[in-house]
Amino acid sequence: MTTLTSTRPLKPAAASVRTFEVVGSHAVSPGFRRVTLQSTGDGFEDEFEPFGHDHWFRLFFADVGQPLHLPFGAADGWYARLLAMPDAIRPAVRNYTVREARRAGDRWQLDVDFVVHRDAAGQVDGAGARWAQRCRTGELVGLLDQGRIFNADEHDGPVLVIADESGLPGVEGIAHALGDREVTYLLEVPHAADRRALPAADVRWVVRDGGRPAGASALDALRATRVDPGAYVYVVGEASFTLAARAHCLEAGVPKSRVDFCAYWRTDRVRSA
Repeated sequence: MTTLTSTRPLKPAAASVRTFEVVGSHAVSPGFRRVTLQSTGDGFEDEFEPFGHDHWFRLFFADVGQPLHLPFGAADGWYARLLAMPDAIRPAVRNYTVREARRAGDRWQLDVDFVVHRDAAGQVDGAGARWAQRCRTGELVGLLDQGRIFNADEHDGPVLVIADESGLPGVEGIAHALGDREVTYLLEVPHAADRRALPAADVRWVVRDGGRPAGASALDALRATRVDPGAYVYVVGEASFTLAARAHCLEAGVPKSRVDFCAYWRTDRVRSA
């Protein structure tokens, strides 16, 4: 996740770097792989509260065949602790969304959908996607809860959600949380098979033309849509697309205070999903 974010996130009351275990993984569609993580009883159970919506977290993982070392401690200072670790043992860290959180006895299980980005040669691109493709049951990772970005709790008007595939897991959570509210979803995915059944009436899918930049087709759909100045707008996805969509909504009269956004990745630097 890049630094291009809104400024009104909802944070957990308490959060620390905790250890999780991979308990399953499988392909969901051509563009997604789902990994199920389970807490290990090291304190996560005492501090975690599911936010729903686009609840996100930081995932720490080691290279293939390497032991996992984590910057244990509270959320404050996690990055300084990470940088203080020797290069040889410092884990990779990427940001992901909780698709579903559920109890498994006295533990928590989290389903996490990873976008399987591919380069021009068709190879899996990005450290997180490669990890999701090769992870095995029993493998340990680290997790730091971060709360959620979507924040229309005090808005009772229409909602407009705009996202590419990297935002889809969070959008699915948002759709389940909002129920029958007046929401329009403009969603771009790389493959028709990546579309999902959402509990919403107005879902407009756009399947990307392989020759176009990520988000370009969703922007076309947005420009063809009347944006209600009274709406709450949520935009997530590739950085250039996210900024362009936000700018369009501001030009349509939506105030900055009602536009939450996050750039999950950049075309030239795949990092998160």
